[in-house]
Amino acid sequence: MKRTIVAVLLCAMQLPADEKKPVLSGRWVMDAERSSYGRMPLPKAYVEVIDQKEPVITITTSSEDQRGEMKSFLKLTTDDRENVNEINGNEFRSKSHWDGAKLITTVGGDKGMRMVEVRWVSGDGKTQTVESYMGEARGNPQMKRVMQKSDRANQ
Repeated sequence: MKRTIVAVLLCAMQLPADEKKPVLSGRWVMDAERSSYGRMPLPKAYVEVIDQKEPVITITTSSEDQRGEMKSFLKLTTDDRENVNEINGNEFRSKSHWDGAKLITTVGGDKGMRMVEVRWVSGDGKTQTVESYMGEARGNPQMKRVMQKSDRANQ
C-alpha cells in the first residue's frame, strides 16, 4: 500500500503543473481611469459579457464612443484552432491558447492587420486586464483595458 501511494505521488510530482484557468465568465465593465487606448480616445462606456465553456469562449461587447453605440460578438476557442469573426463588416481570423493563466489571442485581419491580445484575471477574480499589441506581444501595449467584474446580470 505504501509503495502504491509513493508511486502515485512521484508520478504526480513529475507531471507538469496543470494551472487552473481563470474564470472569465461574467459581466465586465471598463475602468476608464486605469485604461489606456494610446492615441485614440477612450470609449464613454465599454462592457463585455463573457461566457466561458472550455474550449469555447464567447464575448459580447457593448460600447459607446463619439460615433454612437456599437455591439459585437466574438467566438474564440482556447485550443489554437482558427476562428473567424466579423466586426463592423471586417472579417478577422484568430487563434487563442492559454499560456499559464493568460489567454493569448493572435488576430489577423482581412486587410493584413495583425494584433496580439493578452487577457488575464486578478487573483481575487474581480479585475480583468486586456492588453493589445500591434504585431507581436512585446514592449508596451498600444491599448490596455482594465475591467471590473460587475454583479449586474444584464448589459
